[in-house]
Amino acid sequence: MSSTSSAPPWDVHRLPRAEGSVFLVTGGAGIGYFIAEQLAATGATVVLGSRDPARAEAALASIRSRVPDARVRAVRLDLADLSSLSTVAQSLEVSALDAVVHNAGVALDDPPRRETGDGHELMFGTNHLGHFALTGRLMPLLAAAPAARVVTVGSFAAKSERLDLDDLQSRRNYLPKRAYGRSKLAQMHFGLELDRRLRALGSPVASLVVHPGGALDRLGKRRCGVISPTSVWRRGCGTPAAP
Repeated sequence: MSSTSSAPPWDVHRLPRAEGSVFLVTGGAGIGYFIAEQLAATGATVVLGSRDPARAEAALASIRSRVPDARVRAVRLDLADLSSLSTVAQSLEVSALDAVVHNAGVALDDPPRRETGDGHELMFGTNHLGHFALTGRLMPLLAAAPAARVVTVGSFAAKSERLDLDDLQSRRNYLPKRAYGRSKLAQMHFGLELDRRLRALGSPVASLVVHPGGALDRLGKRRCGVISPTSVWRRGCGTPAAP
């Protein structure tokens, strides 16, 4: 870094102030919750996109209890229902969007294959196709911001997978773990290709693919009502522990 640079050193514990900015985070639990909590602490307006209104309200309450004067709200967002995404941009009620963080997703542990209402394999349809369609709907708002970002959260699960272009919907020999890994790989490919195309157009919008490292689990920081607790968490949340 040049010694003449005016940019302060990056400190994850002291993020730059972002008053006036608007961020949309898909998914309000786990990693998505902590993304929203940290962004709220910068003074930005943070919108949680969630298909579960009760969980979204729990996340908002938790953020407000930890971030004084937090500017947070929620909109209903079901990435598995592509037709519902047509109204998301309007529901944000903003003239520009500074960033969208593609974090929400589903992971199935049970063997049976499931489909969205549009007929897509559930994980591929939600994790990739849902975010793909959402990006298109949001692009006018992103382009209206001075330097907007589309941020895709990747996964270790993609590292060992390869896309089968002849079976993107995993109709043959379905394995949940493999289908999840492929859905995240498709999502990451999209993020990289989107950035290439935006650069070619000279767009002020940039697409970034990020990796969260070891994913947060139930041993992470406690946020009661947001992430399903273990018996240890229940004791901390005021609920009697299971015997």
